Amino acid sequence: MGESANMTECLRWAGPLPPQIRECRVACKDDCTLTSWSKFSECSGCGSSRSRKRSLTGRSKKKEHCLDEKLHPLEETETCPCDEFLSQPYGNWSACLLPDPSPPGSLQGWMSHREVKECGQGLRYRAVACIDQQGHLVNPTHCTDSGYMVEVCHIPCPLDCKLSDWSAWSACSASCGSGLKIRSKWLREKAFNGGRPCPKLDLKNQVYEAAPCHFECSQYEWRIEPWSICTINTVDDLPACGEGVQSRKIRCVKQETASGENSTLGDSLCDPEEMPPRAQVCFLACPNDCVVAPWGPWSNCPLQCDQGTARNRSRHILRLPASENSACPELVQSEPCILNSTCFSYQYTVSDWSTCQLSENAICGHGSRLRLVDCIRSDGKIVELQKCEQFGLINKYKLSESCVVDCPISCMLSDWSPWAECSHTCGNQGQFLRTRRILQEANEEGRPCPNQLTQIKPCPIKPCYTWRLSDWSPCTVEGAECGEGLRRRSLSCVVNRGNWPESPPQPVDEELCGDKLRQHIQQEMEQPCFVPCPGDCHLTVWSSWSSCQLTCLEGRSFETTGRQARSRAVIIQVMENQGSCPHQVFETQPCKVQGGNATVTSGGLEDGATMREQCGVSAQMVSMSQGGVSRRKGRPRSDTAIPRALNPSLTAPRAECVGVRRVTLR
Repeated sequence: MGESANMTECLRWAGPLPPQIRECRVACKDDCTLTSWSKFSECSGCGSSRSRKRSLTGRSKKKEHCLDEKLHPLEETETCPCDEFLSQPYGNWSACLLPDPSPPGSLQGWMSHREVKECGQGLRYRAVACIDQQGHLVNPTHCTDSGYMVEVCHIPCPLDCKLSDWSAWSACSASCGSGLKIRSKWLREKAFNGGRPCPKLDLKNQVYEAAPCHFECSQYEWRIEPWSICTINTVDDLPACGEGVQSRKIRCVKQETASGENSTLGDSLCDPEEMPPRAQVCFLACPNDCVVAPWGPWSNCPLQCDQGTARNRSRHILRLPASENSACPELVQSEPCILNSTCFSYQYTVSDWSTCQLSENAICGHGSRLRLVDCIRSDGKIVELQKCEQFGLINKYKLSESCVVDCPISCMLSDWSPWAECSHTCGNQGQFLRTRRILQEANEEGRPCPNQLTQIKPCPIKPCYTWRLSDWSPCTVEGAECGEGLRRRSLSCVVNRGNWPESPPQPVDEELCGDKLRQHIQQEMEQPCFVPCPGDCHLTVWSSWSSCQLTCLEGRSFETTGRQARSRAVIIQVMENQGSCPHQVFETQPCKVQGGNATVTSGGLEDGATMREQCGVSAQMVSMSQGGVSRRKGRPRSDTAIPRALNPSLTAPRAECVGVRRVTLR
């Protein structure tokens, strides 16, 4: 690198030899010295001017010949350069268009559409009209490479709904028996800009999960100790016998805890209604009294606890009285069966259903809903299930059922179609369009489908070059003032800006419009015409056929074949020729009405009959169009057609009724 080489090699491969000598100038003692020129000032627009300045330096400021601005100008002015073309933005910006996620033709699976987030940096476009110095619209590539103004834009990304983590499980909803325990999530952030929606929330913006739970009703029980010795209050030295009182200790303990001082709990944890008595009356038999055993258990009341039924208990004699005059106490007791007092009924009851319970780590799919069963007593107390079983009750409740938690399905879209062709070949109203379609609608908390299934981008604004026909010239007769002649029109190439209202068509070079000869062939550039001579009279050609007319009686028609008519009118050039011009001719032909439309039947036309005054015919019968010419006697007759558009003076106005109409032209 940087090593010397042979001069021949440099001349061969490095190009021409750089100049080795250049002119220079050393200022003489009397020369004027000036600063370098400043930069040109800014231009204010096309056609304006700009200037630059310099100043004398040193002793030159005092030299007289240096102060002569003709010899040493201190300011220069020049016309601002004009751009050849002017870019003019038109219309609104397009929507922000994101780049295609994959190049065309690449393989994409069905799942590739699932998680596409339509956000990030994109581009938006605005069409540019390119105008030349004459104000004509030209091809946009003269101003820009693409025909657009392009701007970077951003589409905000979607934000999914966010919930908190699961809370701890609540206590069981039932303090005794079966219930539900709840845990919940609460809303942290709502979905935004097409993010995944939240699941169904309650009024507190929470979503919950419920699971079955059971709280033992008999966790605590009354623990009793043996009765104390029967205590009798004796007077003097009487024997200790007869009625007395005995007591016992009662404690509330947990069922599974063995009895002991340390396991004693507060009495409030045990059911106060089931608390056994702490004291009772006792009886000690005196030596000669009857002695009986303790009372046995009460017999069971009927299952239905019917009114009028009773239950009994009994005891037996242990020792007869010494005296026959002394009697033993009663050996049998009876009491009525009273519901919720001396007898109870039982039935099964179930808790509420849980939410759908899925397998571990599953978020959707098949699962089960669960509930628990209890045995409830008629007074509302939950008892052991064995009680219901003892009474022969059958549990008919279903305790589990299958359920399904719908899986979240995100919206899936097709790829964007290719951009369609521009809706207009030129002008400023053209648009490119592309579309896509929904392959799979969103479900549950899946990402929703976007609203935008079509996108529009403006087309580059191109000039519209068209051939424009001029109006027809007046009818001219070669070498004469009247008679048969020609009228002409010309063809010119114009440019317009499509639907740009402030831009009327402007003439441009004919090469821009294409093949002029082809346009000449397609368009009729000359037409025969006629300039009437003084004294001629004119007869129009036949009018169009009228609508099919039926004979009606009291608003109803009993026939399907009607008549339709046509006519032609006489136009008179001068009043003196009235006698030599024919009258208006009137023709009819049969027609049929089928489904409201008239059809002409075969049979030909009737010869025209002269009609001078008959005003009962529909006005649709007369329609003046082309006309022929009938000259006065002694002059040759000419039937040359003169279209209405060529000579409006030869067209008769529409008549109210069919009859002879004479128009005098002056």
